[in-house]
Amino acid sequence: MTEKIVFVDIDTQYDFMNHQGNLYVSDAEEITDNLRKLFEYAKKHGIRILSSIDAHTSEDKEFQTFPTHCVKNTGGYLKIDVTRCKDSIVIENNRRDIPGFVLEKQQIIIEKQSFDIFDNINTDTIVSKLKSACYVVFGVATEYCVKVAALGLKERRHTVFIVSDAIKAITPEGEKVALKQMKDAGIIFLTTDDVIKERRPELMRTQVPDIKI
Repeated sequence: MTEKIVFVDIDTQYDFMNHQGNLYVSDAEEITDNLRKLFEYAKKHGIRILSSIDAHTSEDKEFQTFPTHCVKNTGGYLKIDVTRCKDSIVIENNRRDIPGFVLEKQQIIIEKQSFDIFDNINTDTIVSKLKSACYVVFGVATEYCVKVAALGLKERRHTVFIVSDAIKAITPEGEKVALKQMKDAGIIFLTTDDVIKERRPELMRTQVPDIKI
């Protein structure tokens, strides 16, 4: 892996990842160990991590559709321990300058109020300034925020990888549709071991077995 790679960690917060969370993604704990491995690898190799987190108010309109979750400054809003870096910064969803020191942080945490990380008004600027060759995406939930982030990066002409054993869907049906949409868009699938064993991105197209959907 190289410094031109950015890891994209989607919504690994207590309300999604913990069985007591308000909008728990079933069996999300099963990917915790792989999330830990990815973060340890990133920390060891100095890879930037772009994290998204839901950051709602208690009266958010989204709660007309989904249970109350990830209300800012509550326990459910917090990231789980294995996906936190000490050297981090939170970017709220209001327009701001992005000074150089932000891009030097190990972990840039993007607050959002929808499925889409790019709905934060600062995300496009940050992604542009990171000047990454490719993005490695993982987290929850596959058919919602993970898919939207991966497709959004792809639409912006980036090379995008999905870590297939570090994502978790809400339903099998939703997962199947999302995986096919991402595959059809040209997103490349790999495993946690592919990442931590340092298979070079330029070789992944031939080394990673094609997934069956």
